[in-house]
Amino acid sequence: MKKILAASLALCLLLSLAIPGLAEEKKLSLTVSGIDGSVNFTPIYIAMEKGFFEEASLDVDYVLFTNGPVQMESLASNSWDLGFTGVGGVLSGVISYDAVLLGATNTDNGTQTMWVRPGSAIAEAGKGNNTVNEEIVGSAESWKGATVLCNSGTVLEYLLIKTLGGFGLTTQDVTVITMDPPTANSAFLGGTADACVITGAISFADNKKDYVQASCGNWAKTGLECSIVANPNSFKNDETKEAMVRFLKVYWQTIAWMNEHPDEAAQMCSDFNEECGTMLAVETASLYLAQDPYYTADQVVASMTTKSELGDYSIMEENLLGILNFFIDCGKYNAGDDQKLLNHIDPSIMEQVAAQ
Repeated sequence: MKKILAASLALCLLLSLAIPGLAEEKKLSLTVSGIDGSVNFTPIYIAMEKGFFEEASLDVDYVLFTNGPVQMESLASNSWDLGFTGVGGVLSGVISYDAVLLGATNTDNGTQTMWVRPGSAIAEAGKGNNTVNEEIVGSAESWKGATVLCNSGTVLEYLLIKTLGGFGLTTQDVTVITMDPPTANSAFLGGTADACVITGAISFADNKKDYVQASCGNWAKTGLECSIVANPNSFKNDETKEAMVRFLKVYWQTIAWMNEHPDEAAQMCSDFNEECGTMLAVETASLYLAQDPYYTADQVVASMTTKSELGDYSIMEENLLGILNFFIDCGKYNAGDDQKLLNHIDPSIMEQVAAQ
């Protein structure tokens, strides 16, 4: 009996090693980065709070930043493996730090807003004077010489550039003071500057009800999206790449959970923003999440693998090139940076996620 029992135990051990699923998955680790309170990091916060990563045998650490370019600067010290960021972070990461573009998560137009003071020359000029969109407030005369609080090198500057362009102006026609969104918001509410450009939950805070929304990502037709990039050094490691696949599978499963539990998701989004130092009412969190809907994994793969009609690159790269070329024309990036952007996209991780 002892021999039979020993043989049976040995057979079970061999089967558990040979048959996927019988053996417990090897625990993998990953460090991810993101932007404070952002829509595309919210599923990660929820997955961590719900223990979804633990269920997938993943040990996840994270680090948060106030904007994409600063987030990408930390790549030099290899402080994270996977980054969730906006287009400013993608361009900075790929062009300056050789980051690998792995996919996109959601649109990034709805939470970016520009505000001016009621009774100001800009507000008094009203709507209908901008060639990009008649909803945009102001006129060329009222905007010229204005002081604007805006985070330089980010999608917020792109919104400012697009808005001013509709008046025939550039950032040279205004005075831009660089501030991260929370600081810009506080300074503007405190009486500093003629306008501020902000993003995230503070765009929907109650303290905006007494001010005039002059523009936003949707009005200015910025066409932006949030994306996922990989540390190039981490991407060379097969085990870390497997952790990325497992992580992103949980990410999209969490999005499905959020769709099924919208009230709880809004509450947890509110909690996440509070932990980041921003008070966000649950009702406002629901609106916040609805502004920039998440893509499906299949939509992401299609954008990465469908060839653009404009050149030998994907639709996702086409969208990024359009934004980058706009920045190059405005002197924010250099001629030739468009070539640096290409060939940094890798759909293999998202293809595995979509297949699973």
